[in-house]
Amino acid sequence: MLTLVIHLTHVLDRVDYLVFDIGQKIVPQALPDDVIIVAIDQYSLSQLGRWPWSRTTHAQLIQRLNAEQPAAIGMDIVFSEQELQSPDADALLAEAITQSKKVVLPVLLETTRANGQIIETLPLPSLIEHSADMGSVHAVLDADSIARSVYLFEGVGTPTWQLFAQAVLNVAENKPTQNRFDLAFDPKVNPFTLARKDQRKINFIGPPGHFPRISYAQVLKGEFPTGLFKDKIVLVGATALGMNDLLSTPVSGRGQPMAGVEFHANVLASIRDDRLIQSMPLWLSTLIVVAVALMPLLWMPKLPALPGFVCTLLFLILITLISGMVPKFFGVWMPPAAALVALMIAYPIWSWRKLEAAQRFLDFELAYLRENLIALPVQTAEHSIEHYDVFDTRIDQVRAASQQLRFLQNDRKETLAFISHDLRAPIVSALMTLKQHPDMLPQLHSPLSQALGLAEGFLHASRAEMMDVAQFNEIDFVGLVHQAIDDAYEVALMKDIELSRVLVDGMVWVLGNFGLLHRALLNMILNAVKYGPVDSTVRIALKVDADKRSVLFSVTNDGAGISKDEQRYLFKRFSRIKPNDEVADGVGLGLYFVKTVIEKHGGAIAVESDLEQPTTFSLRIPIIEFQPHSEE
Repeated sequence: MLTLVIHLTHVLDRVDYLVFDIGQKIVPQALPDDVIIVAIDQYSLSQLGRWPWSRTTHAQLIQRLNAEQPAAIGMDIVFSEQELQSPDADALLAEAITQSKKVVLPVLLETTRANGQIIETLPLPSLIEHSADMGSVHAVLDADSIARSVYLFEGVGTPTWQLFAQAVLNVAENKPTQNRFDLAFDPKVNPFTLARKDQRKINFIGPPGHFPRISYAQVLKGEFPTGLFKDKIVLVGATALGMNDLLSTPVSGRGQPMAGVEFHANVLASIRDDRLIQSMPLWLSTLIVVAVALMPLLWMPKLPALPGFVCTLLFLILITLISGMVPKFFGVWMPPAAALVALMIAYPIWSWRKLEAAQRFLDFELAYLRENLIALPVQTAEHSIEHYDVFDTRIDQVRAASQQLRFLQNDRKETLAFISHDLRAPIVSALMTLKQHPDMLPQLHSPLSQALGLAEGFLHASRAEMMDVAQFNEIDFVGLVHQAIDDAYEVALMKDIELSRVLVDGMVWVLGNFGLLHRALLNMILNAVKYGPVDSTVRIALKVDADKRSVLFSVTNDGAGISKDEQRYLFKRFSRIKPNDEVADGVGLGLYFVKTVIEKHGGAIAVESDLEQPTTFSLRIPIIEFQPHSEE
């Protein structure tokens, strides 16, 4: 929203101007070799006297230039009033213009006083009659008083006058005038206001003084090589500092303004090379600005803080350079200020949101740790975890909690060792002793077996929870399934249950822990056997998905089925299917173990069943390669 407001209201136009100016300065442009400036400079003023000079002097200049056969002569001098001191001077100038047939005169749009009415100041009628063409010499000043653009047509009441540079180019290329004298006044428009049409920015060739120039006085004296002006476009105008014909431009450096005549030379070169810069349509520029503003969302959520900041900063610089250079190379201008502001505030806003989220998470976790899991260390005078920065305090509290959790983790490992050895070993020893004293078997075998099963189930579940995925190896899953089926064969044979297998033909390679995966598959098969009816079939299937990215393993039996309500608790700790008279109770850790192992391998487990319906347990895990057996 902020990006749209800035772009549509133009509140940061000065930023846009700065980017445009950067592009104009850093991208070099080839200098045309057929444009030359005859400068009314300090040397000419010292040689010919104070300004204004007699029209006779200008007539002599035109005659001198005409003898060199130039392509066109643009006189950036306003001859709007008769010369009173020498009545014949205007006639001599008119005669020189008539003989040349290549002289272009300016039309000046000006106000007689501050905030006064705009008027068109034209040359004398006798000069207009014999001039080759005329055009406006008006430059557009932006809010920072820098001239960056022109209007192709403008005038009082109607946009009648072409640009002065366009008029000179018409004469040089023998093209007709583009002045629109046939335009009618629009009754809805004030006839005394300035009418403009087709604004274009200028592609400047170079800094002030870049175009070749020769002093006015030198031309009059003939101090130039023969052929200097032949077939050249000659622009005559003031360059002296006291002549008040100077403009600040994007390429003006160190306070050096550009003479109006050189400004027109830049406009002429841009028109001829079709390099005038046109503003992009509003709908398209808005779309691009919004897209650029949203670009940081591609990398900020995925990168750490410092790389995210660096990428955003580099992208900001890149967009600035592109925005400045696109007008130079493609003649299209898009104001980038709104997008640049969005990029500058994107990282701070994103960081603020992340810090807020991190703070809420830390507060929640610390509250949970205090209330449910551990007690944080008690603060003492020697060691305090309260800081001036509240966020640092939270970090230290989490660090203390982490130390406690590591302590509990070590304690858990010691507990597992105790269960696996100190508790499990006596139970196994007691069971072996029972075999030597059969008279005690009915009373003690069942509880001891259940205790052993609970210890082993808890041990395996804990190992699954602590599984290190970094130590996974490549495993042939088809071979693993075959081995699990073979290991369950004797148990199935005791219940006259047939193990039917339909496995994919080939080798399916997965990344995992062989021992834990084997026990998980074996648990699924033994469960199907355990809850399946006597003299039935347990169907085991293995197939690879069409995209060859995952493998599906399923086990189906025809037992009593599992209700929808019971299915919700199947994979939780110590949950069991309600036993019937024929099935002994378990410890409720088998399916929890299977689910934990499969999820650690990036897979998922599911069940499909209902009362008095077949039951199918299936699991899906990703594969790294499938190698089908070649047909012979």
